[in-house]
Amino acid sequence: MKSWRPFRLTIVCIAAMLVIGLATPMAMADDDEKIVFTVDVAEDLNKFVPGPPMVGGVPQRGSFFITEGNIYPGGTIPGDGSTFDPTDPNGPKPIGRWFCRGTHLVAGDQIPGTREPWVYTSQLYWLPDDEKSIDTSGLEQTAPVVRTVTGGTGKFKGVLGVQKQEFLGAFNTTGGVNLRVTFDLRKAANVTEHPAPD
Repeated sequence: MKSWRPFRLTIVCIAAMLVIGLATPMAMADDDEKIVFTVDVAEDLNKFVPGPPMVGGVPQRGSFFITEGNIYPGGTIPGDGSTFDPTDPNGPKPIGRWFCRGTHLVAGDQIPGTREPWVYTSQLYWLPDDEKSIDTSGLEQTAPVVRTVTGGTGKFKGVLGVQKQEFLGAFNTTGGVNLRVTFDLRKAANVTEHPAPD
């Protein structure tokens, strides 16, 4: 008598593959759906608002904060960015706004000297507004980092990928960070646009 064990094993494997396939929320699209571009970010430290714990006015590990700044085409901020002024009305024209909220992992006066991660943050890139935006999450530090893209709106709806972030080596004239950010994204294959309800 023939054993049904190999047949049963084949059926179980096929069923498992079907379940995994159905459970996967987004399948990756072809390479022609890939989106890669670079922007520069200049934080306006006048918009930085820290929360407790604070010691002598310096945020400590565990301190929450919110801040924002301008987004520019990649390569706009020259050199280390120490002379760049994101508040100058006669300076380069921004192409969007950058919003960032997060938690300090080291005290503020250790930034940027420490080799440890500075903060854990969520960043929102308005390019130029909420109808065309990208949201990311991850660490920030002196060395370049790779962060997760968690979603987007408009042409960035349903994208998957990463944000490669580089600190440009110095703070700008407001005291804020200067960042060069490259997005490496791919559109999910099964994301479709749906009309808004009446």
